[in-house]
Amino acid sequence: MLQQKLTARIYLYKIFNKAIAPPPKWPRLTFPTVSLTPNPSNPPMHWMEAKQKKLPFCLRLLQDTLRSLHKRKISWSVEGSVNSNITPEEYMASLLRPISDIFEQLRKPDKLKTPLEYRPIIFGDSIYGGTFFANDFEEDQLAVPVILCMPDALLDSQGNVSSRVEYALSKVLQIQPSTPSIIVSNFGDIVVFFLPSRRQSQPAFERVSTTQPGLALQILATACLLRELHFTHSYINVPEVDVDIDLDLIGPPNDPRQPLLSDEEILATHHRNSDFDFITLIHDQARALQFVRWHDLIRKRLSKVVTHPGDTLSASTNETIMDVTQFHPVYPYDASELPLDTRARLTVIQRESPFVTAGIQELFNQSKSFTLTIQDIISEGSERGICTLYRCYLTSIDGQDLVSSPSICLKLFDDRFQSFQLPDEDELFRQDGYIATRLRFAAFAEMHALNEVFAYNKLSSAQGTVIPWFYGMHKFTLPDGIILYGLLMEYIEGGDLDSGFAKDLSPGRQIDFIRSCRDAVRVLDVADINQCDWHIGQILLHTTPDTSINHVVFIDLASTTQTWDPNTPNRLTNYSNVFSTLLDEESPFDRELVWENYGEPDDWDPVNMAQPRNPGCLTDFVGVRARDMFPYITIL
Repeated sequence: MLQQKLTARIYLYKIFNKAIAPPPKWPRLTFPTVSLTPNPSNPPMHWMEAKQKKLPFCLRLLQDTLRSLHKRKISWSVEGSVNSNITPEEYMASLLRPISDIFEQLRKPDKLKTPLEYRPIIFGDSIYGGTFFANDFEEDQLAVPVILCMPDALLDSQGNVSSRVEYALSKVLQIQPSTPSIIVSNFGDIVVFFLPSRRQSQPAFERVSTTQPGLALQILATACLLRELHFTHSYINVPEVDVDIDLDLIGPPNDPRQPLLSDEEILATHHRNSDFDFITLIHDQARALQFVRWHDLIRKRLSKVVTHPGDTLSASTNETIMDVTQFHPVYPYDASELPLDTRARLTVIQRESPFVTAGIQELFNQSKSFTLTIQDIISEGSERGICTLYRCYLTSIDGQDLVSSPSICLKLFDDRFQSFQLPDEDELFRQDGYIATRLRFAAFAEMHALNEVFAYNKLSSAQGTVIPWFYGMHKFTLPDGIILYGLLMEYIEGGDLDSGFAKDLSPGRQIDFIRSCRDAVRVLDVADINQCDWHIGQILLHTTPDTSINHVVFIDLASTTQTWDPNTPNRLTNYSNVFSTLLDEESPFDRELVWENYGEPDDWDPVNMAQPRNPGCLTDFVGVRARDMFPYITIL
């Protein structure tokens, strides 16, 4: 009766951190049943130890892939099929067979029409072989590594390839002459042989030292296979560095019977970017230019500050353009994944919600409408931005006046004032795709607001620590009747990195804030939320009034990304970009304090950056990477 294997969902990067049972003992050696003399038609290669090593790149590629997919879980056997009480051949197969399963679960949907599988190769003479196969390999002329296990010494006392290994290599090349690499192990030592290629004219080998030979063999086989699939197929679904621009958007054809409205008519009837049909704009130069002129007219005639101190705004509670409860990101925020010291510090700085303190939280949650009064302007935003920030307080909920209400922050999203450079009309004719490329910078206020809502909702359990308390997205009516969407959140006392408050900080307080930035980055990373436009205005410096603890609060999550489709993984760059922000010339922090206290990347951080330790010396760059995931593997 067949028994079904027990599997569990496990983080990908943890698979290669699990200890593997030591290999079994080899049986007593017997002399080969065939001659070790090479076939004259297939003369032996003259293997030399490589001067330019390939294995470090292979291992870095594997580590970068594992880190970029660190939120990904795959099905993995929990039965411990690798053990010491099996034959060497079975031990080898139990190490290598799961590799094909890993690649199958991680591959892009459009890569390989047939499954990738592990295949043993029969050599005899106590030589066990294996490789990987898919029917598409033959069609695509793709060659993959071969793995050999044998009981012999791999190199002689002079460091030359032993005759038994020479024989085994020749047998591999008879069966699979196009293989790019052959990994050979005796379950103690490992040597990887690379065949000649365009960049390497001579056959060469690289020696590997390891304290965990079984695990190292599994990792090297995975890394060498990934190298081949990466270059030929971009096989594994890793986050993309840049999002492609679709210059061929398809939509309904323009109706020639609809004349172009005048600029004044557009000004009177269009109040946001989403009032325009962007598919039409991309394919109609006249309408595209009118869209840019509309922005130019708005910026000339109106002020970006659309409300002022003393104004009262009415709002419909939690009224958005779509039901946000119907959208579920792939990876939830699980605070248990944070390091223990980070969790402890978040507990210490936890603030009570101002609405709870004022006793209006439940009343607000159940409301249909409310009014608020503007106290002052916090920020007009950048010239190209679409948001303005105000300090305000609630004056009524569902028509019921409030006796008191805490100061909160109102963030209004208004894309009318987005800056577009008016292009030369002749230039549009000369450059194919120019309009689409320019219009990709158009921001949609409603979608940016929703994006921030999704981020705050996921981080609900972290609100009141390094994230503000969040009170929802609402539809506001301005004094002139214009309707805008906005967010309400906790008002944080303090200053950003560009404030005068920040420039007078003592070294001790700087260290507190720098270390708190590292905690806040971990919160975003564990939540699979990536901030795409870090700048010094997004890091607020706050000191708790009752305990005098210094910590940061991250704000402005409108330009964040998450994983919404497992086949389109999110790319996390928070560690490196916050590090760069703290080291920026506009930052008030001492650079040495940042270097000494920001902390190293976590093991799973996909970080690969270089920063000048001394900004005045362009050659004094220091590389920053997470520590080696495979410290038990040394390339000799």
